Amino acid sequence: MQTPQPRKADLVSPFTFRIEWRDGITTDLAARALRLACPCAGCIEEGTGRALLDPATVPADILLLGADLVGRYGLSFQWSDGHRTGIFAWPQLRQLGAAGGGA
Repeated sequence: MQTPQPRKADLVSPFTFRIEWRDGITTDLAARALRLACPCAGCIEEGTGRALLDPATVPADILLLGADLVGRYGLSFQWSDGHRTGIFAWPQLRQLGAAGGGA
């Protein structure tokens, strides 16, 4: 399977991040959905994949403050709760959009 490739990725509001994929699909990702899906070691147990982040601790109105490109393979986001350590690979971002992680 080929890795999905973005054409454009932008923070369209503090609540929504939009990715336009090279195949013509557009994915809108909600800030809270992204925060809950954070793949970092503080949010997901590395050995088992068990979620460590309690969804009740993530405010419904959490804001996306920005995003940084990580190499050629994904993005890192910064949220209003101070979190910023997760690296989201392009396939994960595409899957989140397809699974209803949208805005």
